[in-house]
Amino acid sequence: MSRKAKIFNKKTIMISILILTMALVSGFVWGQKSVQVVADGKMMTVSTLKSNPIQIIEQAGVKLEAQDEYRLSTKSVKDNTVITVYRAVPITVTYKGTSNQMLTGKPTVGELLEELNITGEAIRVEPSPETKITADVNIKVVIVAEKNIEREEEEQYQVIRQPDTTMEQGNEEVVQQGENGTKLTTVKVNYDDGVKVKEEVLSEKIIKPAKPEVIKVGARNTVETSRGAMRFRRAVYMEATAYLPTDGNGNGITATGMTARHGVVAVDPNVIPLGTRLYIPGYGMAVAADTGGAINGNIIDLCVEDYGEAMSFGRRTVKVYILE
Repeated sequence: MSRKAKIFNKKTIMISILILTMALVSGFVWGQKSVQVVADGKMMTVSTLKSNPIQIIEQAGVKLEAQDEYRLSTKSVKDNTVITVYRAVPITVTYKGTSNQMLTGKPTVGELLEELNITGEAIRVEPSPETKITADVNIKVVIVAEKNIEREEEEQYQVIRQPDTTMEQGNEEVVQQGENGTKLTTVKVNYDDGVKVKEEVLSEKIIKPAKPEVIKVGARNTVETSRGAMRFRRAVYMEATAYLPTDGNGNGITATGMTARHGVVAVDPNVIPLGTRLYIPGYGMAVAADTGGAINGNIIDLCVEDYGEAMSFGRRTVKVYILE
């Protein structure tokens, strides 16, 4: 081989070595990644050639315990990937009436339930599956169900009140007795863990119509007196006695200063205020102007001017109209 050929071969080898070295260096540079590791409230940036998340976590100086978990912000490790470490915490899961305590590093309630194979549409989870798991959280899983039920029920009768001007105010008369009917009711019943929690009426079908109760209600508020028709506010039945003008202190002067005479009556002011005008059938027009020690409550004492009349009156029930 000539000297020129030897020099050419040496140059070729040196160029090849240089190209290989540059390729290795370039590959190293291109394989280098900056990865953030979030753990225990801290964020650490790691420059690494590794692609295994666990190795990168260890490179960051973070130790994973048995129940700890991690999640990547990307499908695989690449430049600017964030690896978040979730430390296992104690939690309680209540399911089918049984509470179990456990450690979990799952980030959310939903992921934990998937791991426990507690899934399906027929459950309600409190808190919701999207909720992040924190220490000592109580996760309640309720099995929900619903059922449509048909049942016969009473259809309550209506009460129809008809004003009647021929009847005195305060009087009522039932002209038709009410009778309940029958209806078929369809309801949707909701259950939580087999316990009924609510129901919703879906439909009602009348089997036997209810018969309404009809009541005539007195609408006339006037009473015929010796002075003609007079309007009254209300009418009450009271226990009545009779007294003479000379009863009591003997001077014939009432509690209001009026002279006792026919038409002056004694009342309990808590029941009928003094000064109220009254009409009492069989007695006539009157005014509440006196009181008495025995006149308490629903009692009225009527002044009469004849001893025989007072004795024959005795004690009886009277209707008292309280006039306007």
